[in-house]
Amino acid sequence: MIYALGMTTPKTKANTILFVDDEVNILNALKRELHAWSKEKSLTIKTAPSAAIALNLIESSASEIAVIVSDLKMPEMLGSDFLLEVKSRWPEIITVLLTGFSETQEVMKAVRAGIFSYILKPWEQEYLKNELDKALEMRLARDQNAAYAKLVEDELRWAGEMQKAMLRPTLQSTEGIELRVSYQPVPGLYCGGDYYDVVNLPGERYLILLGDVSGHGVKAAFITGILKAVIYPEYIRTVGSNPFSPGAFLGWLNERMNFELRQASDLLISFFAGVLDRQAMTLTYANAGQDHPFIISGGIPRELHVSGSVLGVARTVNYIEQTEPLKTGDMVFVYTDGLVEAGASRNGARNPGIAGILAAIPINQGYHKAVLEAALAASGAAAFEDDVTILTAKLI
Repeated sequence: MIYALGMTTPKTKANTILFVDDEVNILNALKRELHAWSKEKSLTIKTAPSAAIALNLIESSASEIAVIVSDLKMPEMLGSDFLLEVKSRWPEIITVLLTGFSETQEVMKAVRAGIFSYILKPWEQEYLKNELDKALEMRLARDQNAAYAKLVEDELRWAGEMQKAMLRPTLQSTEGIELRVSYQPVPGLYCGGDYYDVVNLPGERYLILLGDVSGHGVKAAFITGILKAVIYPEYIRTVGSNPFSPGAFLGWLNERMNFELRQASDLLISFFAGVLDRQAMTLTYANAGQDHPFIISGGIPRELHVSGSVLGVARTVNYIEQTEPLKTGDMVFVYTDGLVEAGASRNGARNPGIAGILAAIPINQGYHKAVLEAALAASGAAAFEDDVTILTAKLI
């Protein structure tokens, strides 16, 4: 559902006010005094002589109830306890306390239950109507906010699915190499700024690409879309069967993104490009500010230190290339900084132990999951606070 300009905003389906009081004459008086007012506003007035009956009524028709007005002193269950139960089970319902008693302890309990208003008996009719009008406006605002939040979440979820479909590399089952990728956007945002791809090149060579756009959510995801739109058709396809230079590629990409992002100076992109040559058993790579990757050989991680500036800082950059030897059983491990930044907002430091984590975890079928769990545990955080991508290539 999309709300176009000029369309009516979503309205609440809840149009019932429920009064709860153990005195039947009070309930009758309320229905009588509010009859014309409720009819004018197309509202339904319902009553319940006890909290137990009210709970059963709410159970069967919670979506219809906008506001509950409860007495405080009732047998079997006090109004304060009743409203606490309502808050716990149906937090969207607006609650009001209408009572002739003012026991501080019970009133404070009702306040903890999130009551919208506190009205003393005997009530003044116009004041009661005004408070109910405000409570109904609050319920409408809540429902509209919930509807818009759901709309935004649905759009973000859709954007996330589209991004995954767009970025997901075709990791073909190739003899001699095992390619795996794991991607987790920031919880609740569904899409993010991590870019990843693996491209088959002629001669058993594989181009491994991993990038990280600064920021989160749709803005960063939009930039990954630009990267996807330009990298293959404008550069990789034009190389053809010629040797592929990761350093030259990053130099071109830096100039290209400087042009694309010339009006967005706050956006920076870190990027890694490596060519894994299965025949030569080498990895030739260049790095534009991405966290240093590793080659894990015999269970020992070897950090790849060569790096240059991130994309977008300078118009022209020459990126240094480095070639590393590989042997059967080695794994190339590249990742985005979200893996080591969990908990940084709390303790102010990145997790320094990624090499130790890689050394401690045996390479098996659940390797990515184990690394993610270990990094999160080491940070002491409940969840990753940035997009996280792990891409591995194992020679078998």
